Formats: sequence, structure tokens, C-alpha cells
Amino acid sequence: MLKKNNFLRISLMITIIFIMAGSLLALSSCSSSLAEVNGYKITQKEVDSYTSSLKTTNPEIFEKENSEQLKAVEKQIIDYIIVNKIIEKYGAENNISVVEKEIDIELGIIQDSYGSKADFQKYLADNNINEDFLKVWLKDQILGSKVYESITENISVTDEEIQNYYDENKDTVFKTPEQVEVSHILVKFGENDTVQKTKEEALEKIKVAQEKLNDGGLFEDIANRYSEDENTNTIGGVLGYFSKGQLVSEFEDVAFQLKIGEVSDIVETTYGFHIIKVTNKKVESTNPFIEVKEQIKDYLLKDLKSKKWEDFILDLKDKSEINYSAAFQASESTETTAGTDSQEIGTDEESPIEEQLITPST
Repeated sequence: MLKKNNFLRISLMITIIFIMAGSLLALSSCSSSLAEVNGYKITQKEVDSYTSSLKTTNPEIFEKENSEQLKAVEKQIIDYIIVNKIIEKYGAENNISVVEKEIDIELGIIQDSYGSKADFQKYLADNNINEDFLKVWLKDQILGSKVYESITENISVTDEEIQNYYDENKDTVFKTPEQVEVSHILVKFGENDTVQKTKEEALEKIKVAQEKLNDGGLFEDIANRYSEDENTNTIGGVLGYFSKGQLVSEFEDVAFQLKIGEVSDIVETTYGFHIIKVTNKKVESTNPFIEVKEQIKDYLLKDLKSKKWEDFILDLKDKSEINYSAAFQASESTETTAGTDSQEIGTDEESPIEEQLITPST
């Protein structure tokens, strides 16, 4: 779960591509309505303000053959806006609001994450992001967070529930399988090899490395000199810990049979020829309850709050007057998934909209 103080900053980094030039309030009456929620009209121009950055980050979505994909993204954005509007209505009816100072504080946190105000302003300018629109977005996020906290504040988990979850899952979730820590020397051949060595040439090279080991050379030094695994040939061939099922079978079968400190003969896999060394082993174990109790509590609380939030949003939708244009009749699955997940404060999972849209590098 994201810490409360970091939520808005991290969320903005994920969804900032939605926010482009123009004011949300100004956009609301500029073009024909795609949908309406409690009298608020969502226009094509407003939806376009969320997707316009994709024209540079993900231009293929605007190609004719991808029109259905673009429409699906637009449907999710419409539901995202709808959720914001029904939360805004709920806040007004229940004395939950956002003051300008709160927006300024969060804006300052975001600005500081860029190093300086100048760097932040440059990022906004480079990405055609309007700061007034950014403030509108922040207001929605702060209000959503307040409403979320209000409706989930009384949710709790008992020690009995935590213990029951542990007992039910200790042989799966909380069990760590046997693991081996391995290093290797790899020599490639054929299609896997950039210089297209023959199998015979690769075997000859790996045998040279093997002779160096037999003469007393350090495995790490020889791995750095002879191995062709670009990811490990500068760190002594260290691959790290692996459990059964994570390695190709030819490699795994040998690795799990070796003793700590033992070096294998030459092993052939689809990657090439290997010499394997096992540097450590961990036996199968189960995490003690005391070590995972707080982790389980956090997980169960998050799950209960998520369900409470989903039910809350669906209930608000049921009580709201929502109409879609013929071109954007949203399916039930879109309403319950995109609309809810987009605003799920307190979780670290990306919403369907965020999965569709590409996050810019910052």
C-alpha cells in the first residue's frame, strides 16, 4: 500500500499524461455531450484533453485500424470523470471539501520532486500541461482521498482473522521453497551468439575456461574473462538464488545436485555451454506467523477497504443520473471496473486507464 503522504505525488507521475492544455471547467461546455452525470455534461473536447498526449507518446492508437482501442480508452476516461463528479457531489452533501492551501501543498511536493521550480515548469511546458488543469486534477485526488478515508476509517481486522488467513495459506503463500545460489560461465553458439560461433568452436572455448578452473583459477575471475553472459560477466558470473522451476531443466537438474562450493562439468542448454558453481543453498522453510502478522493485517485491511470502496462507488452510481450518448454506451464491466479502479485511493495497482496510456519518463 502506498503511504498516504506519497500517494498524490506517485499518482501524478502515473497519470499526468491525462492532463493537457485547457481548463476542465472551460472545456465542459465547448462541444457536444458524450455523457452526462447529475447534470454535468462530459464533452468530446474534455475527453480529448486526456488523450491528446497519446498523439506523441502512443500515436498508433489514433490510426484508423485502432479506432476500437481508442474508443475503449475514451470510455474508461468517461467513467473516470463520472466517478470524480459523483464523489464531488457526495463531498458537497457530507461537508467534505478541499481548500486551496491543500492543493498548493501537494503541488509543491510534486514540484520539489523535479528538483526545482524551473525544472518543473519546463516539464509542464515540454508536455503542454496547463497548471490550472493540474490543480483541478489535484483537487479531485485530494477530495477522493478524503472521501475514501471517511468511508473506510472504521474497517478493522481481528487477530483471529489474521491467524486464520495464515493457517489457510502457510503451506503456499508463506512457504519458501528450496533454493540454490548459482554462478555460471556461459559460451554461446549458433543463433544465440552475436558472432555466430559453431557449436564446436563454443565447446573449445568453454573447455579452455574449464582447464583454467582445473588449474586452480578463481571461478569469478574466469567467469569475467570467458563468460558471454553480458548480465553477469562483470560480477563473477553470479546469477543469484533460484528455486525449482525457474531455470531451464538441463541447468536446473545439475545445479540442484551440486554441493555448496562444487563446480559442474560442462552443461549444454538452449543458451549454449555452461559451467555451473553453487555458492549457497537454502532449505525449504515456512515464514513464522510473528514475522508475517503485520503483512497479513495490511493485506486484509487493504482488501476490505477496496471492497468497501467498490461497493460505495457502485452505490453512488446507482443513485446518480448517468446517461451516455449512443456512441459511448458503456458496458456494465466498464462501469464497474474502469470507474471504480481509476479512483481507488490507497492501492498501488494501476487502473485500466493507466494501463492503456503510456507513462512519460520523468
